[in-house]
Amino acid sequence: MKQALKAVALALALTAASAAQATPSTDFWTPATTYVQPYLVPHLTYDTYFGEPGAYPIDTGITIGVLPWERLQGEVGFDLLYPGKTKNGFLLNAKLVVPEGALGELAPGLSLGVQNVGFEKDVNDLYLVHATVAKTFGGLGNLAVGAYYGLNDKLLLSSTGAKQRTGAMVAYTSPDIPVKLPGLDKIVVLADAMTGKNAFGAVGAGLGFYFTPAIDVLTGPVFFLDKGTQPGGASMLWTVQLDVDFDLRAPAPAAK
Repeated sequence: MKQALKAVALALALTAASAAQATPSTDFWTPATTYVQPYLVPHLTYDTYFGEPGAYPIDTGITIGVLPWERLQGEVGFDLLYPGKTKNGFLLNAKLVVPEGALGELAPGLSLGVQNVGFEKDVNDLYLVHATVAKTFGGLGNLAVGAYYGLNDKLLLSSTGAKQRTGAMVAYTSPDIPVKLPGLDKIVVLADAMTGKNAFGAVGAGLGFYFTPAIDVLTGPVFFLDKGTQPGGASMLWTVQLDVDFDLRAPAPAAK
């Protein structure tokens, strides 16, 4: 799920060896989710990743659902990453989803998307394609598995310069933990990982605090598989991600 998100998911190639997430709907660090923004419901994101050695640019962006159908859903969005090393921190993302149960009662959800569509040649034009299969197991939560592939072979590199264009993804989202206190509706546990000795390769885990169903903060650590690709050579950065949804759909007519 996006809130379980975000980037924003994540990753902008700032240089051949540095990245920060440019996020469609994500889990915690990865885009390994078949959640998609509902039709005409924009999602605002403000993501930070920071630590003693360094930090990523702040990621602000909007993603909105664009398909009104039940069995095929989609979203498009953009991210702005500033301050950064690139002249143009503007990135696009998009995703198509077949929701869980759409192809049959027991059918999993399916997603296919692209992120980090940048406009500086061999700097941020990564074109990271990702695909995910996800299934909810009753009261145990949601498990997602997938894979990613970078279309630009000059950007997904290890700290030694070896090409690392592809990898696997896995993500877990717990069932809602109701709190029902004034100002705090629920808590969700999140964990995910991307393989690969590149700027995306990492394991993340944290908690999502939902103040309302439409406003949440995700926070926790992200541990990197190749620290040489990260800001300041960081092996871990802490993330705080603020997410806000608002609904542009016309309200249902009042009952007579």
